[in-house]
Amino acid sequence: MERRLVLGVLVMTVLGGCGLLEEGVRSGSVREGRGEDSREAEPGEVERGVLKGRVADERGRPIEGAEVVADNQLLYDSNEVARTGGDGRYRVATNIGATFHASATITRRYNGREYSLSLAPDDDAPFAGPSGAIRNFTWKLTGAKPDGLGFYGGKVLFRVDLNDQLDTGAFLEDEKVRLTLVPDGPLIDGSEGSRIVRTATRNGDGSGLEDVPIGRYRITADYEGRPLAVKLRGAGDYAQEVVADFTPVMTGVYWIELELGLPKG
Repeated sequence: MERRLVLGVLVMTVLGGCGLLEEGVRSGSVREGRGEDSREAEPGEVERGVLKGRVADERGRPIEGAEVVADNQLLYDSNEVARTGGDGRYRVATNIGATFHASATITRRYNGREYSLSLAPDDDAPFAGPSGAIRNFTWKLTGAKPDGLGFYGGKVLFRVDLNDQLDTGAFLEDEKVRLTLVPDGPLIDGSEGSRIVRTATRNGDGSGLEDVPIGRYRITADYEGRPLAVKLRGAGDYAQEVVADFTPVMTGVYWIELELGLPKG
């Protein structure tokens, strides 16, 4: 009897060392969010087979209802999804033999429109599902997204009438246009925001400003100190200023589009 017990232990050891029992062991370690030793894991402690973390704004306040997606990198459109609770925390089971990548978004209604906004991860690296990982996310209004995927802010783009009424032989240059944006009420996260004065640059979508916090703005423009008339693209008449909200171009991408020109006379 003793020899059989010893032999059984040796077989289990060999199989485990070869990785043949690894998936079974990992599967048993995730139930009810507990580790292999059945103790309650600390929030900052990695659990095998579990993706977990916290979502907060830039002031550290927890965000409830954020959607966290664990994207299975092996199988297309095979994701696990969780939503954060009142404490901003979430957990997702990832206990299968695949690599995962974590992302998170929140949805907010602002001035009658709905915005779906990407959240900034503290670590954007993929991870092995059975190993588990901790990924915390922050709601940022500005800043570059990982892997060069744009910015957390929106774009203010313009098209300018190139004709200079005071000099018919001259043409206006986009890079000499300066935009002034003054928040008209709180920004999308409820913060006060601040006045933005920046000279336009060219980007892949046109000329204007990149990475502007989502909000409602009173916008004016000038060309080397000469005031420009401004209006929303394709709507209304030119005026000295315009009040504008960001509108969706595609999911998670928001622009304000303007038309500019020198006042006549």
